[in-house]
Amino acid sequence: MTLIELSRGETAVITHIRSTDLKMREKLHARGLAPGAEIALMQAGKLIVVGLEHSRWALNRSEALHIEVSPLNVRLKKRRSWIHPFCRP
Repeated sequence: MTLIELSRGETAVITHIRSTDLKMREKLHARGLAPGAEIALMQAGKLIVVGLEHSRWALNRSEALHIEVSPLNVRLKKRRSWIHPFCRP
């Protein structure tokens, strides 16, 4: 299963990076997107946004197609965005 097949909010573990392009593999690895990493799909569309530990990364669909994952069957709870008291209507 590839990263783009996950549903929004679903978590998974990266099992394999299917790319022969060394630069792409190094770029993903530098971001922490390597086999064994636990990720969550935050947004899907033109850009794929994944959460990894305390960071978020945006990938284009062609990069996401190369990332094989294994779902963890855990869904993230929807977080309420915090609004500063002075900004409230």
